[in-house]
Amino acid sequence: MVKKDFFNQMAATWDARFYTPEMMDRLPQLVSLFSLQKGVKILDVGAGTGGIVPYLLEAIGPGGSIWAVDFAEEMVKIGGKKFQKESRVIFELASVEDLPYKERFFDQIVCFGAFPHFEDKIKALEEMNRVLKSQGTLIIAHALSSVALRSHHQNCAPVSKDFLPEEGEMRSLLEGSGFQLKRLIDQPKCYLCEALKP
Repeated sequence: MVKKDFFNQMAATWDARFYTPEMMDRLPQLVSLFSLQKGVKILDVGAGTGGIVPYLLEAIGPGGSIWAVDFAEEMVKIGGKKFQKESRVIFELASVEDLPYKERFFDQIVCFGAFPHFEDKIKALEEMNRVLKSQGTLIIAHALSSVALRSHHQNCAPVSKDFLPEEGEMRSLLEGSGFQLKRLIDQPKCYLCEALKP
């Protein structure tokens, strides 16, 4: 199965499967680690149905705005409908490897629960670097540790090889695409990688 087809098929039940009460309880604490600024323009890459968007909105305040992108049409359709009355949120169909935005457009980029699924991670990181302002931050996060995530994915064929890189490889990927690794937390129920565009 093509990965995009897999995510399109999963879209209708995505929130019920993954945004459980336990997850919803944990997300505010996780998002608090993102160091988001009030009033900024955020790109939410691999946004899915927008499960983390309410928490991002709270962090950036009424003056901030979010562009949420995903490569799966059904995810974007559902996310767009959920937030159609929220003027601070724009849902768009786009690949992280070919983002439809001008250079240095965003203040911060959040990639929650999506990085392992990117086919060409270097190209994805280069594109995110291109659309991020100087001194902007990229946050790559999961609500599982890298070990738990590997276990979670390994029994699902379309994503069974989608893992988070080990720290040395992640540092190399980031530096090779113009970022500086600022911190990496990898512990039970929390993976957080913060990188800076100098």
